[in-house]
Amino acid sequence: MIIIKKNSEYKAVYNCNNSFSDYNIVIFIKKNNDIKNRYGFTSAKKIKNAVDRNRIRRRLKEIVRLNEDKIKNGYDIVFMARVNAVDADYSKLEKSFYKVLKRSNLRA
Repeated sequence: MIIIKKNSEYKAVYNCNNSFSDYNIVIFIKKNNDIKNRYGFTSAKKIKNAVDRNRIRRRLKEIVRLNEDKIKNGYDIVFMARVNAVDADYSKLEKSFYKVLKRSNLRA
């Protein structure tokens, strides 16, 4: 799994205006000219507790790591956790992940 690290790369994905959302997750998608996907994980600024922000990001990373083979290749994808994700457990986040993938037609 290749992680997006630079702020400019995150901004490029955000500015692409291609997003899909759910109650817990928003994903931003940008087509890249690579055969592999690159992933970014963020949390909403409204989640004030750093422990909660990091826990949600770790869960999203694990969900993507386990399901990476089910995602089409050639995209930069940023997963942003919404405030509602604080109350969601792992299974709810996973359901949201599948729902958002289906809406975005990224499912392989």
